[in-house]
Amino acid sequence: MRTSAPFVAAALAAAAAHAQSLTLLGPSALYPSAASADGRVVVGTNTVEYWAWTPEGGLVTIGGAAPGNGIGGQANVSDDGRFACGTSLNPVSGLAEASRFDFQSQTWTPLGGIGSSSGGEASSGWGISADGTTVVGLGWISAGSAHAIRWRESTGMVSLGSTVTGRSTRANGCNADGSVVVGWQDSSTGFRQGAIWRNGVQTLITWPGGSQLGEASACSADGTVVVGNGVSSNSFQPWRWTAAGGAVSLGPPPTAGWRGASVDVSADGRRVAAFYRPFPAPATFGQGFLWIQGEGFFNLNTYAASQGITVPAGVVLALPLGISADGYTIVGTARENNVAVGFILDLPRPQPPACPADLNDDGAVNGDDLGILLGAWGPCASTDCPADLDGNGTVDADDLGILLGAWGACPA
Repeated sequence: MRTSAPFVAAALAAAAAHAQSLTLLGPSALYPSAASADGRVVVGTNTVEYWAWTPEGGLVTIGGAAPGNGIGGQANVSDDGRFACGTSLNPVSGLAEASRFDFQSQTWTPLGGIGSSSGGEASSGWGISADGTTVVGLGWISAGSAHAIRWRESTGMVSLGSTVTGRSTRANGCNADGSVVVGWQDSSTGFRQGAIWRNGVQTLITWPGGSQLGEASACSADGTVVVGNGVSSNSFQPWRWTAAGGAVSLGPPPTAGWRGASVDVSADGRRVAAFYRPFPAPATFGQGFLWIQGEGFFNLNTYAASQGITVPAGVVLALPLGISADGYTIVGTARENNVAVGFILDLPRPQPPACPADLNDDGAVNGDDLGILLGAWGPCASTDCPADLDGNGTVDADDLGILLGAWGACPA
């Protein structure tokens, strides 16, 4: 069935409390691949079309052209759950094109191509910005060559090009405002090396010492943390790259000879969804993992159990494909008694402080807290920025207003 008004309302209102849980979607929803910032809107594909899921509305199909049979793309969703991206058929050109779905109007908008097509496809959509104004992916410049693309409401569709003559590129994701795009660049030998385009200028991702790393899957909200596929140069381990420190592997395989990849990263770069697989067996025969900065690299089944979530016997959370911007909802494909099923894992979220403007935790909002806020005035230097009361990344007049509005003793 198609989306309905109640579903759209549920998709855009995220007020209900989260419950820690594991939801299995059954074989009709094979590939959940992304979640909204708070995990309340999940999107994916089956073998025919795209779909969306919310706790209130359940799963509904939304059309589009699912990957396969010469069509590319991957479902992704904006932070607020209003827009999704993927690939749909342009009824005018007759070609599949990178597209954006609007949950309010319940329509796909094909976004065009960059001059050519391959088979029945002009372009395909793979990633979307946090605000939904940017879609990235792949566009064909000839029947056998493609370039990474970026579509923006302000500029339309543009090619990000290739730095290797005659070789292809693809964009897999982008940061919050679409200024940083990540994906891969084919080398002269055909190796898919991780690539970053910052304001349209490409940088290749390497392992310390200069050897190539595999394709990049996603990046943090500010574009300074990138994750991607392991290759021989790092013993096929999932990796995480930062602008300041370069690339590091996240953890060893559970079984010798397995190959791994990092698939997505939280907005702050501190939580990474990853997997290992027996090669060349299907990825759903492997195991999913979660890396948490400062804590470690955890088998996803084991970590879910440690957080009080029951994973039914016979279910392996094998192939995570996406993680919410807040880092607490992981979606992907599980193996249930050797049958592939979609899963949505909602991990326990930290509870916000009862009195957030009480910056020194003395039970009252007063001049001491005002001094702390004024001392932190300006852009936050790190993700740990308690004086940024509205969470916009800057301590400013809006935060001052919140603090003054909470002045006095904290509620009991």
